[in-house]
Formats: sequence, C-alpha cells, structure tokens
Amino acid sequence: MRMNIARLSRRALVCAVAAGAVLAARPAGATVSVCIDSSNPAHAMDRRVVQAVAHQQGTDAAIYTFDGSGAGDDDGFDVRKFSTLAASRCALVLGFPVDATHGAVPEGMRATAPYARMGFVLVTPRGHEAETLAALPSGTDVAVTYLTAPNLYFVKHPNVHADIYPTDAQTIASVVHRTDRAAMVWRASAVAYLPGGEKARDYCMHALSEPHADWDVVALYGPQGAAAAASFQKSIAALRRSGQLAALLRPYAMSPANPIVLAAAEAPAAAPATPAAGGAKPALFTAAQADAGKKAYADNCAQCHGDNLEGMAGPALKGKNFASPKANFHVGDVFTIVSQNMPATQPASLPHDVYVNIMAFLLQQNGMPAGSAELTFDGAKSSTVPLVYSGD
Repeated sequence: MRMNIARLSRRALVCAVAAGAVLAARPAGATVSVCIDSSNPAHAMDRRVVQAVAHQQGTDAAIYTFDGSGAGDDDGFDVRKFSTLAASRCALVLGFPVDATHGAVPEGMRATAPYARMGFVLVTPRGHEAETLAALPSGTDVAVTYLTAPNLYFVKHPNVHADIYPTDAQTIASVVHRTDRAAMVWRASAVAYLPGGEKARDYCMHALSEPHADWDVVALYGPQGAAAAASFQKSIAALRRSGQLAALLRPYAMSPANPIVLAAAEAPAAAPATPAAGGAKPALFTAAQADAGKKAYADNCAQCHGDNLEGMAGPALKGKNFASPKANFHVGDVFTIVSQNMPATQPASLPHDVYVNIMAFLLQQNGMPAGSAELTFDGAKSSTVPLVYSGD
C-alpha cells in the first residue's frame, strides 16, 4: 500500500466536519441564533439555510462563525465542549453530520431532524469513469483522506489500493494532478476543491454505495435550545414544501433529507449500553496481548487519544459514543482504521504484532473478554464480530 502523507498537526479529525470555538457571545432575544463552522466546505449552504429560516420566521439571523478545523491548536477541539458552547454562545450549531445508519451526536447534545443528506463520493477524471469501486481496474490507486469512513472500503475491494492524504483538498488535488486515478472524498469537499465544482467538465462524481457512506446533516442544540430547534424544524418543513430547500442545498447536498415530522425536536433514542441478550461476547484475544497492547498504546497512541482512551487531539477510543450498537461497527472495521491510519505521522509503520496487541487492548477496554486463543493480524482484519461497548 503506497502512502503519501505529510506530518500531521495534532488535532481531532471527526468524520468530515465537526465543531470548534465560537467567537462571539449570543445576544439575548435573537430568534435565529446559530453557529456555523467556517472550515466546513458547505458553510455557504448552511448560511443560506439559516437566512431562509429567519426570513420564513420574519426575523433576522444572528450568525457566528468558528473554525472547527483545530488549526493552531495542538489538542484540536474536544467535542464534549459542545454543551458549554450551546448553553452560552448560540441556540443551534448547524452543519453537524451524523451517520444515516445510527445518528450518534456528541454526548450531552440533542439534534434536530436532518435537513440535508450528504455523503462520500467517488471522483474520477472524465474518460476514466467508474461509478463504483468494483468498476475500477485492478491495481488502481485511490486517494482517500486520513481517518474518514472510506478507509474501510479497501478490505472489501482488493482491486484498489489506498493512497492516504491528510486533508480533503490534497485528496482531490491528487486526482486533479493525475497522481491517482480516483478519489473517495466528502461530497462537499469535492464541490469545493474540484476545478469548476459540481459542474467540473473534466471530472465525474458518483455517490458511494458503501457502509457509513451516507450522512444526514442536523443542527445541534442543548437543553436551552429546545424551542429554537422546534422553530427551526417547522421552518425547514415549510421550505421543503415550497421547493426552496432543495435549491438552498445545491450543490453540496445530494438531496433534502427525509421529511421532518412536525414535533418538538428531541434527542435521538438512547442506545442500549450492552448487546442484546443471548449473545455472549466472544474471546478474541489473550490477556497477555492486552497487557502488551497497553504499553504499545501508551508509546504510540496516548499522545493523541489520551492516557485512558478518552480522546484528545484524536477521537476517544472507548465508551458508548465510540462503540454503540447503532453504529454497527465491527472489530474488522476498527482494526482496518487502526492498522492503515495509525500512528498519524507514520501510518501503517508499526509491526503487525504491535497493531494486534493495541487492538487487543482496545477490545479489553471496551468490555470484550480475554481468552486462550491469540488474536492474529488477518483475523482482526476480517473479523465481523460487533464492537459494542459494555461498561459504566
């Protein structure tokens, strides 16, 4: 597997877009008070949406921008700060993506019903069209951005090889400059960075039909934002009925999300903390592997992910938000990311047994039992065992 990846700054890379520090306090009495991430390639779309919502409500929009990229901050942005931001800075945080299959949001936050559908796309130069990964010739190098969902797809599609880049802009540039024949990237990034955007005549863009490729876009809010969230949803529903919403979302979103049920916005239903009854967790690793993995994790991972896997510059690797039943992740999914993308500065550079031991430690810390049979590299990579956290 060929890697072209620069030394990365220590920051959180959460899905495709996330949040950061808001720059100004929310004025009292603002009817439509929102925060928009200026580093989100679809920030112009969110600005149009909130302005249309404000117009529909007969008021003005108070828009505050923040940089959610973590640029200039060694530790990036801790998503646990969302609740503090929502309580003190704005009623709604627009543009947050949630996996369409499970809809997890940061702890302590609630989400409106989705107002747009986004996702990952396959980009190829015109003349080398391919609508799916399976349609690409054997041996094709496909550019992909570090720590994004498409890193999972190479296991299922051995005809293609990963060429990993630190940013979406560099991933797209690899196709523009013909370094790679194809790229898998967030749709809004393709629109933002391809010459000509969505109407680029020299490129084709097709939605990927793969696990965790489809995402819904929601507005986040805290307990104090429930009324604003309900008003936002009603306005979005009115914009959908009038046909305005689809125009506001182009070209970044694939389509408006499913129609919103006109009710007070609520938090997604809580997922059970443990797997359904009748399924004892299998023992995939030994205690000795987990012990060795604890040291290997401390040496190679703790700086970014925290001493206790709680997350710092990188996301948390333990807990119900990391491994929920609704997320539908399996051991092989997580191991593929770990072994291909880690450590951040030198992906895939550790010996196979070190990656296996680190994975054993992650499984142990998420409530999986140790056994007498050792976990192997190939076994971890191909495992379809669900990874579901069980603990406090």
